[in-house]
Amino acid sequence: MYTTFLRALRNTLTAFKTDLSRHTFITRLRRCTEAVLATIIAICASRYFGLPEAWWAAICAFSLTGLAFSAALDLGVQQIIGTFAGTVIGLLLSRFAAHDVAQFVVLMALLSASGLYLATKRSAGYMWILSTALAIFIVTTTHASPDADTRGVAQAMWINALIGTTAYLGVTLAGAAVMLLRNAHEPAPDEARPSVAHALTDRTLGRVPHTMIGTITLSVLAYLAWRYPVEGFPQAMTTALVVLMVPVDAQGTWSPYGVVQRMCHRLLGCALGCAIVLVVLPLTAGSIVYCLLAVCVFVWLSCYLRFGHSDISYVGTQCGAVVILTFVHDRVWLSDDVAVAYHRLIGIAAGNVALAVVLLLVTAGCAVWAKNRANERAR
Repeated sequence: MYTTFLRALRNTLTAFKTDLSRHTFITRLRRCTEAVLATIIAICASRYFGLPEAWWAAICAFSLTGLAFSAALDLGVQQIIGTFAGTVIGLLLSRFAAHDVAQFVVLMALLSASGLYLATKRSAGYMWILSTALAIFIVTTTHASPDADTRGVAQAMWINALIGTTAYLGVTLAGAAVMLLRNAHEPAPDEARPSVAHALTDRTLGRVPHTMIGTITLSVLAYLAWRYPVEGFPQAMTTALVVLMVPVDAQGTWSPYGVVQRMCHRLLGCALGCAIVLVVLPLTAGSIVYCLLAVCVFVWLSCYLRFGHSDISYVGTQCGAVVILTFVHDRVWLSDDVAVAYHRLIGIAAGNVALAVVLLLVTAGCAVWAKNRANERAR
């Protein structure tokens, strides 16, 4: 397991060095600019309509960045449906887990198990995993703040999902129209890189063991969230689930390297985002203009990494998400209240560290169990 982590880290650093070139910068210039425009438009539109949870509009726009219009439309529809279904499920189930730790942990286990299994077994995996993550978000929000208007939060997230998706689709169409009017050709895609040899490519697990690992991990996180609550943990629970959603092959199996790489990218991206926020946030507090400027700059840089090689792209995704979640708040928009951002940042960091530890222990335990079983068969 340790060797696999080192291999993932080495491949990530190699991909990062490869992406630092003038050709790569020119190739990604337009797409990164479109991503920034879509994110800022989503934030400002949510603010214009006076909606809370403006961060979700920004996340919905950011999540589609880099995709062609047809692919963005497909995922955008899944995004809107997933937001609606997940929040409704969360509202219906939250009443059963508000006052009992056992019911809370069992509910988290059932939600994570069903979401991971459906996301890896059926089509529209993005919709399934998003529905599960948002259901967990609503349930944990209800637990953390029993008096919160979760129905109002859900309704605001529906509209914000529509705003964020529409913002990116509109920017993509406008960019394509401008290029067509200028009679310009699309930039040449990034040069193909040689495939990197990944460790443990011969070891695979099916959907059921994958789901079991995810269920155990989220159950432990749910218990920790109940016993040791911290500010911002609903966001940590929401984002923790998607780490385990790694692509499966045609046979329905996945390599442990995929999860290790995604975990490595998540920790690196979160660390990078935390460093950016801790340095920049005190300089921007009190100025909406400076906050918007910071969001533009760091979303652009995050997308530059996100549009890169698969050995670096998720680092950019996670870094951009951390920047958005800390700069764009729930009800106070881009506030001069630094404590709001710091509390959310603490929740994200705590969730990532807890997930890394639990995932490492569970995966190592499964490996030991498989080795002992193989030895018993050999005897």
